[in-house]
Amino acid sequence: MNKKLFLTTVTVAAFLAFGDISAQNSNIIIQEYYKKNELLTNSSDKTGILILNEDHSQSLGVNIVNVQQTYNGLRVFNALGKVLIKDGKIVSEKNEFKRNIVVSDQKKTKEKFSEDLVKRKLIVNETSKTDYFPDVYFEKNGIYILAKEMFISDQNSSDIWHVIADANSGEILHKSNTTLSCNFETISHPGNGAGKTEEDHSGKKIQSKTTNLLVPGNASYNVFALPVEAPTFGSRSVVNNPWDLTASPEGWHSDGTNTYTNTRGNNVYAYSDQDDMDVPGYSPDGGSLRNFDFPFADGRYENPFTYKDASITNLFYMNNKMHDIFYKFGFTETARNYQDNNFGKGGLEGDAVRAEAFDGSGLNNANFNPGYETVISGQTYLAEPRMQMYLWDRVETANDPVIRYQYNAPASIVNRPKVATGGAVFGSLLFGGQSVTGDLGLSTPNNACTALAAGSLTGKIGVARRGACSFKTKVKNMQTAGAVGAIIYDPVNADPVPMGDDDTVYDVTIPSIMMGKAEGEYLVNQINGGTVVNTTLNFDYNGFKHSSFDNGIIAHEYGHGISNRLTGPGYGCLKISVSAEQMGEGWSDYFALMLTTRPGDTSSLARGIGTYVKNQPTDGGGIRLAKYSPDFSVNNYTYIRTNTVSGAHRIGFIWATMLWDLTWKYIEKYGYNSDVLASATSGNARVLQIVVDALKLQACNPTFIDGRDAILQADAVKNAGADKCMIWAAFAKRGLGVNASAGVKSVANDQVEDFTVPQECNSALATQDVKLTDNKFVIFPNPTYDEFFVGNIDKSNKEVKITMFDMSGKLVFSDSREAASKKAISTKELQKGVYMVHIRQGDKIQVEKLIVR
Repeated sequence: MNKKLFLTTVTVAAFLAFGDISAQNSNIIIQEYYKKNELLTNSSDKTGILILNEDHSQSLGVNIVNVQQTYNGLRVFNALGKVLIKDGKIVSEKNEFKRNIVVSDQKKTKEKFSEDLVKRKLIVNETSKTDYFPDVYFEKNGIYILAKEMFISDQNSSDIWHVIADANSGEILHKSNTTLSCNFETISHPGNGAGKTEEDHSGKKIQSKTTNLLVPGNASYNVFALPVEAPTFGSRSVVNNPWDLTASPEGWHSDGTNTYTNTRGNNVYAYSDQDDMDVPGYSPDGGSLRNFDFPFADGRYENPFTYKDASITNLFYMNNKMHDIFYKFGFTETARNYQDNNFGKGGLEGDAVRAEAFDGSGLNNANFNPGYETVISGQTYLAEPRMQMYLWDRVETANDPVIRYQYNAPASIVNRPKVATGGAVFGSLLFGGQSVTGDLGLSTPNNACTALAAGSLTGKIGVARRGACSFKTKVKNMQTAGAVGAIIYDPVNADPVPMGDDDTVYDVTIPSIMMGKAEGEYLVNQINGGTVVNTTLNFDYNGFKHSSFDNGIIAHEYGHGISNRLTGPGYGCLKISVSAEQMGEGWSDYFALMLTTRPGDTSSLARGIGTYVKNQPTDGGGIRLAKYSPDFSVNNYTYIRTNTVSGAHRIGFIWATMLWDLTWKYIEKYGYNSDVLASATSGNARVLQIVVDALKLQACNPTFIDGRDAILQADAVKNAGADKCMIWAAFAKRGLGVNASAGVKSVANDQVEDFTVPQECNSALATQDVKLTDNKFVIFPNPTYDEFFVGNIDKSNKEVKITMFDMSGKLVFSDSREAASKKAISTKELQKGVYMVHIRQGDKIQVEKLIVR
């Protein structure tokens, strides 16, 4: 299969007239600034800068310019700067430029490496594509050497590696996997013994003028419409023409040239990839009316493939919603967003999201590769993003196991009761009724951790015991010995576990399952006794959940694209190998929480992530270390815990916890609207805007400190620091106060927490706390039968707004009154149940739960 990530290299002849003039002006302004402030001082005059990107931020009212230091006309790796320009003047400049560059004398350098060298150095068996960027200077032991920058696609996995290699020897100086896998740790067991030709979207230059726009044709979609998180949270509904014409000026099914009736358009192409070919497969067609109304069910005995049309439709809807919503918050064309056609608005185009449903490369997972778009020395480098969405295991019990095997011989065991098994997230998943059949053969050695004799398992299904190495290593060794399938059994534990991935092992293509102690040892005894056990591996997916129905997971994955494209040069700036505090998973969780918050939700509602795919109730714990909540009795994670937790998801969880706390502070001050696009002045809209703005302002490979400071800078630029003390208080609560320290970026356990705020904020926060305590609204009686009152509203002369919502989010009452009003609110016409009462007076808002009996 061809795992090609599309890249095009073309000469950019001209930018938009405005963009070109702006870039030229910015270049002059920045060059003069650096020269005046001697920021490019070197022992020679060979240093310079290259403008990588300029984003006209409407929310901040500035041009954000990302620059890179050059030497001898070539980029210096990770020597990046960020300049804010307003009204032709620089209002902020930060850089990580290198000083006193000394270049090594490399007598021979290669234009390109041989594929054999690339595979040997990267330790992969097959590559589908190697894309080269212009050479860079890379610092090694204090000396700068010439290096190749490459993107290397692994043919047999979703991995696309960003690699910096010595231009002479091919030695890898830096590498990171740009495919961001959410292989959620709560279900992944590595098993260490402890207990295609792609359709060519030729790169397009920035258009020279605004195009004539087509009027969007009508379309309707039966989906889990936001803010519904997943099927367990609410029902599907039909939405008509749900696009935002500012963000998607021709709707969701036109790219300015082509108009589609399937799940394809300017922002995303959604389709099935159950054969793991990474090329557009089946996509549902809505016909000439674009009516995407397909049946859905996800019960225990439902086959998820039966409902693929509904699944792909929901995936298409949600990707487009993410595009349109975040467009309004600044993820626009000049901020490197995902569009095939930019309609003359600047930026690079030709990179709509490829969203692959029913992906055949794994289970219990989802991933996103953000691609890249950049111009380097007049050349355009463009790679479109790819989202892969997987099936998730159903609940398995001893009485209702997931069927993954069948004994065919001898006759005495054909009807032997099935036992619970664990699936693998690697190798063939046997989608679509596929199967493999063979006699069982024992591995020698029995744990399959070292190479087996060549041909010793040819045509057989290998059997090996758990322990001493990863599951994937065992299966790979048996595959190399000729096995067509594999069974791993646990010699200690009765219950099997799902078999997790091992990213150091490549090219596993056969199916495999895991069994517990009793059944595994039974098979071993049968084989050792001379019995030929013929077995078929055929997987039953009835009852499995599809992540394309989980809007939270889709938002999370798309969020990786937002955070990567907005940070630094738009790629390679969120690497956990460079910053141990990589917060990418945190921003993704946060975006998912923000878009699935419902009317009536309050800070007291603790939120889990991924409860649907984990077969949990809506109030389940989800897949993180704790639920998201400002309440320390629910979630007590602070900055110091980044020293002891490991992995990007756990680190990101702590960052998202801080952002979630900050969100409720904004809502407390500015009010709440469940639709973040309804009012730019609501608290949740304000905080989402400032988080997106901060992504644009933060440093490459940021720490928590950098992320906090970028939010403070966004508040300073946009609001003159109006919310500075509130922001400090929210972060200090979780240990990210004034004296907190990130330590060394690459070190994972040297962070220091601190709970203090700036001295100037102490008195302001104390006054605010007293005011909130004294003026707390009250509702009484509660519970109530026929009416209730709102008290303590007369301490201000401002008008009071009272609204009530039922638990589905439906508005049931709304009233505005004078502060001195003591009028009762009738509940006689309301059904018995729980309601949320929203009280707003000026900038103050409070939400209370009311029980009607």
